Amino acid sequence: MNRTLLTAVALGLSLGCTSEPEAESTPGVFVLGVDGMDPVILQRLMDEGKMPAFSTLVAQGSFQELGTSWPPQSPVAWSNFVTGMNPGGHGIYDFIHRDPATYLPISSATPPSDAEPPGTISIGGYIIPLGGEDPVNNRGGVPFWDLLHASGVDTEIYRIPANYPVPESEAKVLGGMGTVDMRGDFGTYTLYSSQPVWNPEVKGDIELVRVVDTDLDGVRDKVRSKLKGPPDIFHLEPGQIPGPSDYLSVPLEVSLDPISDVVYVEAGGEGVVLKPGEWSDWVQVSFDALPYGVMPLSGTVRFYLKNMREPFVLYASPININPLDPAQPITSPDDFTELLSERLGPFYTQGMPEETNALKDGVFDDDDYELQVGLVQKDTELMLDMALERFDSGDMSFVYVSDVDLQCHMLWRHGDPKYGEDEPRHPAHEEDSAEDHADDIEGYYQSVDALLAKTQAELPEDTLLMVMSDHGFQPYTRKFHLNNWLVQEGYLVLKETCDDAGVCSPAAQGSIAADHVDWSQTRAYGLGFNGLYLNLSGREGQGIVAPADSDGLLAEISQKLLAVTDDERAGAALVKSVVKAAEVYTGSRVAEAPDLIIGYDKHYGASDETTLGEIVNPDEHPILEDNLDRWSGNHLMAPEVVPGVLLMNRKVGMGEYELVDLTATLLDYYGLPLSEGMVGESILGN
Repeated sequence: MNRTLLTAVALGLSLGCTSEPEAESTPGVFVLGVDGMDPVILQRLMDEGKMPAFSTLVAQGSFQELGTSWPPQSPVAWSNFVTGMNPGGHGIYDFIHRDPATYLPISSATPPSDAEPPGTISIGGYIIPLGGEDPVNNRGGVPFWDLLHASGVDTEIYRIPANYPVPESEAKVLGGMGTVDMRGDFGTYTLYSSQPVWNPEVKGDIELVRVVDTDLDGVRDKVRSKLKGPPDIFHLEPGQIPGPSDYLSVPLEVSLDPISDVVYVEAGGEGVVLKPGEWSDWVQVSFDALPYGVMPLSGTVRFYLKNMREPFVLYASPININPLDPAQPITSPDDFTELLSERLGPFYTQGMPEETNALKDGVFDDDDYELQVGLVQKDTELMLDMALERFDSGDMSFVYVSDVDLQCHMLWRHGDPKYGEDEPRHPAHEEDSAEDHADDIEGYYQSVDALLAKTQAELPEDTLLMVMSDHGFQPYTRKFHLNNWLVQEGYLVLKETCDDAGVCSPAAQGSIAADHVDWSQTRAYGLGFNGLYLNLSGREGQGIVAPADSDGLLAEISQKLLAVTDDERAGAALVKSVVKAAEVYTGSRVAEAPDLIIGYDKHYGASDETTLGEIVNPDEHPILEDNLDRWSGNHLMAPEVVPGVLLMNRKVGMGEYELVDLTATLLDYYGLPLSEGMVGESILGN
């Protein structure tokens, strides 16, 4: 999963099978997909008697490690599971990839586009595009649910990652991680504060507000501002990135009770009453993209009142796509959204609903964050209830659980749940918070145990029950600035800058996106969490490395990366393994892969700046430095140090199984052959 991600661009905008088994004669399959569940932590908690439902499942069947993807990133791993292919087949290699023509980093959810922007006409000050293409999902291959549905198996999938933009399907599928908010981002919040916020790197909008005395009685009782929504696409040229003022908005007004600690928050005509330390229910807001209500875009937002008086601080969640009236598809088929809304009411549609950005930015403390996580947990439990109620013998259902992954990312700094006191304190350890939150990750594991117990109690007796995770976890204590290392080793060169006296020298810092790299001298660059690309002639827009020289250059860089050590950790190696794409990937899309995939050892990972192709100032940041961020646990490492888990309520032979083998198993269970390009093997009967 994730840390810094680029924003997605604007929002708004035949399967067949030769085998036809009798689905009703086959008991069904129910899968709990628990993102980030680690086999070592799970085993310890079972040994301590803290996971009774999991212990029961192990006694009934099997428990073993599950091999993850290269690299072990959530969109990559879940795409392996969805398609039964490795990335060489489905084309998802990272959270972030690049447009080889421009070098610009882009979300891996959508492919680079070589289409010309559509023409436009201007009417009354509005820019109306003439045509254009809808965004498509970059993931290739055939999802297993399409194969099952085509063979007559009733299939329902809840919150599957890497399914945005939503591909057309007749199977009932709700996408998860990767689904954008109404801004077209992956989670942009708004903070309304009566005092300045002095963090220039916050990932949300900061609105400095005043509490004013509207009735002149000497009591300040009103805050007026705006709530920013989706891009104002009809005032933007096609492809234009929105600036700070290029968004639709609705008025926001907060009335403070002069006597009681309570406020009334009104946004776009709808309002809620709030106390300090309280989250609101969902508030529906509508943004008019065109005059006279011709094109309303509906979203939902939740408010959290952090403080009411001196200073006034109100938090607005990212505006989610409203499932009651979605501005764009969030499910397949479209009417599955209606079924979900009828059962659940409004719910989080943003792909990563936990407010991790607010905690990373210091806008939230751990108590604020975990209060909001509880709201996400309620959504998960309601979706599980719905899935169980609708499940009949012969069906196949999948329910995704995000609890463990994101909480391991954010709370590992308080206490290591894997190694305990054997590990030194995390550099981002906060003593005051740790006293109250050191055991919270264990608590989230136990929450998943409660979900499993509910599942075990309500499923038909003969159901095949599977619990799996896409990867495990490790501490993330040191971050590596890969592009700075490439500069130091002479593989990446920045353009020169000149001082007032006309003396020129290579810049000390810069970024690919800002066109600071001298491509005429650069042979390699880093983008994404684990990827390294050669500036290859004939592929990159300004490539200089001859294809005949690529193998030698990759071997040289690999050898040097494996030799990098950390003096602060007794000369430990940062990199566990480095592989070339052709060594680990097969399929029709291998050419899109990074040239090298870097597998960091535990404790280490790429810096946020690396992922976006940035070079930081070496005077301020050494190539390797302590990770002081609250994002403190990680899995963006070598696959061998972060295996996932596989549990089933039937005995299977122990083996070195991987995610693609589970896809093959699902198909084999229903008597279906593998689709073209699938590489897994069924574990049934082993």
